Amino acid sequence: MIKQLILSLTLIILMIGCTTPAQNDQQALPPEVVTETPAEMDDTTTQDDPQAFPPDVVAEIQAEMDALSAGELPSGMIVWIDAPEYRFAGASGSANLTDATPMPPEGAFRIGSITKMFTAVVIMQLAEDGVLTLDDPLAQWLPQVAEQLPNGDQITLRHLLTHTSGLFNVVEHEAYYTDLFTEMVVDEETGSVTLDCVQRDPHDTLVRYVYGKDAQFAPGAQWRYSNTNYTLLGMVIEAAAEMPLAEAYRTRIYEPLGMTSTFLDCYEEPVIDVVHGYTSSGGALTDVTELHESVGWSAGGLVSTAADLTTFARGLFGGALFDEPETLASMTTPAPGSSYGLGVMLQGDYVGHAGWIAGFRSVLNYAPELDTVVVMLYNHDGADPEQSLADVLNPALPLLRVAE
Repeated sequence: MIKQLILSLTLIILMIGCTTPAQNDQQALPPEVVTETPAEMDDTTTQDDPQAFPPDVVAEIQAEMDALSAGELPSGMIVWIDAPEYRFAGASGSANLTDATPMPPEGAFRIGSITKMFTAVVIMQLAEDGVLTLDDPLAQWLPQVAEQLPNGDQITLRHLLTHTSGLFNVVEHEAYYTDLFTEMVVDEETGSVTLDCVQRDPHDTLVRYVYGKDAQFAPGAQWRYSNTNYTLLGMVIEAAAEMPLAEAYRTRIYEPLGMTSTFLDCYEEPVIDVVHGYTSSGGALTDVTELHESVGWSAGGLVSTAADLTTFARGLFGGALFDEPETLASMTTPAPGSSYGLGVMLQGDYVGHAGWIAGFRSVLNYAPELDTVVVMLYNHDGADPEQSLADVLNPALPLLRVAE
């Protein structure tokens, strides 16, 4: 049982906070920087009184959700669709398998790498304020850290934001899993896993898992996803804003937008209970709700709800978080040779981010042409919200396109 659980968790942790497999591939960048901007973002926000989708559309969406949550990988999911004229807030499956608690539409989830969007926003706000620039060398803000990194004197904040730094990915270090399995406790009777909250010093994280690792490529030469980039950006935020990361998120994002159910797990007091999260091991579901991977921090440590994520997306893509429209345009311009901007994924008609952390999968997407936000949250890390999103959204698309 424990061996199967460890194998399962290893596979999940390998993908913690990651992008899709295609995006994880190392990509060479062309010599010239592409400056073409994707479709211009609509600066409108949700109408005052969006209506529910017609009953037949709601029934189709719910049927798709019920089929997904009752399939090979139960337990539960939440879907929110927020368009100018329509809104859907639905849930399916269970929030807690022990007592068969139904999943509530307002349930809170660990959102993994969607956290990177929040980190990138704060960096961009600090750039607008003139506190820093994206072309600042890392050594300007973290000189002692930069000295310990390969090419540390050449890496810029832009390289970190776009995953073009060439730095080793913290969660790919072999000792990361050893440490995790050593620290976690498995309840032999229930099979649940516990890893207590620890407010980890990011300097210690770098010492354990990054320092001493060779560069994967020269800064700006290629693209490869690395959580290390966003750990460093969190450290830059604390140095530049002169406040803890959790406070920077709160004062610069949550409070201005009116978000009330988002917090940085283990680094501040919880403001809402997390639904139970599950991973598969040996054909059974293991409860990993209390497995707190606080090492995720600025790269993957946030807890949030569909309501708050919708509010965040509206604020971000509606321009409320920035003073200049050029800031959002730069965030949504892909790094050369990639489909990744500054903290956001660019996939076809959507911009946003996916999240993957033990027990949870998530995706937050915005469709500029439809001015529509879609949030999908799973409390099973074997699910694939990016793949199932189209099935759930398809019943609503005809109405969304007519309203365009």
